[in-house]
Amino acid sequence: MPPQFSTTLPAKGEALLEMKQREIAHTREQSASLRKELRLVDLVFLQVLLIVGLPWVGYAAMLGGSHVVVWLAAIALFYLPLAGTVIFLSRRIPLEGGVYQWARLGLSPFAGFQAAWNYSFFLILFYAASGSLVANSVSYLLGPGAAWMTANKPLILALNASFFAVVYVVNVRGLHLARWVTSAGGILVIALYLLIVGLLARGEPMAQPPLALAWPAFSLLTVNLFSKMAFNALSGFEQVAIFAGECHTPERNIARSVWIAAPGIALLYILGTCALLAYTDRAHIDLIAPIAQILGASLGASRLTAALNGTAILALLFAYFTQTVACVAQVSRLPMVAGWDGLLPSWFSALHPRFRTPVRSLGVVVAACLIFGAASLVQVGEQEAAQILIAAGMACSGLYYLTMFAVVLWGRWESEEHAPWWLRVAACSAAGVTVLSVGMQVVPILDVARPWLFALKVGGAVAAINLAGAWVYRQRR
Repeated sequence: MPPQFSTTLPAKGEALLEMKQREIAHTREQSASLRKELRLVDLVFLQVLLIVGLPWVGYAAMLGGSHVVVWLAAIALFYLPLAGTVIFLSRRIPLEGGVYQWARLGLSPFAGFQAAWNYSFFLILFYAASGSLVANSVSYLLGPGAAWMTANKPLILALNASFFAVVYVVNVRGLHLARWVTSAGGILVIALYLLIVGLLARGEPMAQPPLALAWPAFSLLTVNLFSKMAFNALSGFEQVAIFAGECHTPERNIARSVWIAAPGIALLYILGTCALLAYTDRAHIDLIAPIAQILGASLGASRLTAALNGTAILALLFAYFTQTVACVAQVSRLPMVAGWDGLLPSWFSALHPRFRTPVRSLGVVVAACLIFGAASLVQVGEQEAAQILIAAGMACSGLYYLTMFAVVLWGRWESEEHAPWWLRVAACSAAGVTVLSVGMQVVPILDVARPWLFALKVGGAVAAINLAGAWVYRQRR
């Protein structure tokens, strides 16, 4: 179904409407060169893969048994409003580029460009420290004697380079291959969570009660954790819309994938946090690889359980790899689409002659991940480096989300002046949580040597990224 805008506009509005329709036709024409690989089942597993982040149960477990109350509040105030927003917008503008197109057509080209710019840096910063996660996982796999790996910076850099080399090769082949990889990753994420939830049935003594229906004590840490559980953990429904031009019937299937995946994702998070608390002291939770930590702590010392533990950790690492494949693919599509619109050089839009993938954009994204991953390790510890990258990335993501909610609040659709009132109320709730999350990104969860320097690095990185985006847009315009 093609996007529809108000047909009761004055002359100036009619000219704007005509321009938007031409831009839509241009995007559809360019998208025709892409292969339509993603079906509904691929989108459902992709939703699970992209939303169910592996570290977030660790953050939730820091609240103890009262995590369930905070999860429910996060679902009501952010998760459900986000789902409604994505369903509404994906049905009206099912174009390659997702939120970039929604903001560009609903607000302005600059808003769309900055949304895509922030989103790209969000994922680049988030996955730039993949070498650290690989080192942690291998360390858990090999046992206490390999603990040195988590602090060896040359090894982490080498693992990062090798990891992204494989990600690049898979993505060059395109979604024809990557959809099988990401679907396998979604299935693995579900299986891993079911595995750790199944550990609760063993009847062993628990490290602490995993469930308490009471509000946690109010503090800055509690508010910070709520913002990360709501925004960091439960965001992501809109990500599959970036591939709209590569989906079969995107105006229907993207919305359906949200309806199907949403309830299961919420349940996985709550039960996964319970399992982590059952086997791990809340004061010693590894925020980088909490699921690998619980598997290492919960399974016994026999050869059979050791083999199962090793298999599970390898599966966890593969699931993370598939998430990275999907996210690098997303980021590479945004410069491609911006190149179609002349907001970036057309060089970024060049497709591989055989696989029809934006191979040059892919190369730039992978190079950026390697550069930021190396820079994050300068003069800081490994856990602090991961915190800085994630905090700066999530702050960029928050600015991108605020743009998306602004489209719901001020965009005009079909014969109505605005989106339905209930959706605008829900968008206000989600936007409030987003603002809280952006503000809290400068507050470290773990103890750091100089909190003010941590905040300065995070805030400075976000400001620099957005100023650079505004400068690039101005030069291209």
